Amino acid sequence: MADLAFFRADIPFFAYGLSHLVVMLISLFLLAAIFIARKKLSYQQNLLIGRSFSIFLAITVVIYTLFEIALGRFTIAQDLPLSTCNLFCILAPWLFWRPKLNYFVVVYFLVMAGTLQAVITPDLYIGFPSYAFFKYWIIHVGLVLLVIHYLVCFELYPTTKSMLTAFGWLNIYVLVLMPINYILDANYFYLMAKPINPSVLDYFGPWPVYIVVAEFLVMGFFAIALLPVILVKKMTYTASK
Repeated sequence: MADLAFFRADIPFFAYGLSHLVVMLISLFLLAAIFIARKKLSYQQNLLIGRSFSIFLAITVVIYTLFEIALGRFTIAQDLPLSTCNLFCILAPWLFWRPKLNYFVVVYFLVMAGTLQAVITPDLYIGFPSYAFFKYWIIHVGLVLLVIHYLVCFELYPTTKSMLTAFGWLNIYVLVLMPINYILDANYFYLMAKPINPSVLDYFGPWPVYIVVAEFLVMGFFAIALLPVILVKKMTYTASK
């Protein structure tokens, strides 16, 4: 089974290669579909889409983990769902079952400031058509599209005040992960080392300087994440006139 391309782990991935560009094009198509859904579908229909896709994200992480275990590739130091992307996917059916602003704002800022970076500068080492390739793009692109879907279709608008809420929960999560990384000799959330592939963290200095710099800059990324909110609110206001 491991000889099949779908189950291989030695297929190289090249950032901004053909497979990456195809994923980006598909993502843009789905993004456009979200804005169409806002106009053409009812509240309940959009809610059904959000719930179904949140379940799909959770199942994707579970199936990937089962593949890793079956193929003898699962390691506690790398494959626990402790990164924010994997964790949000596992919790997605709960987080997105009903459009609630208090849950949404935390997920929104972390996804738009973090997960979106993983789409633009992917930390991926296995290429198409491996199951790891599909899992990576499903959960990262999927999370970005899901939060935009809820932003656009349910008018859940994060504010500058909710940035502080998200920042607080982010730091609590970091404090929880630090001892876990140390005990497991892991690197969840890149707290022990930067990604091997190029990323925005490369501009923030060596370890642990990049963590401190990122801590100061994260509010800047959160502020940038407010721009789509402003744009969507303006579009909604214009459409309602």
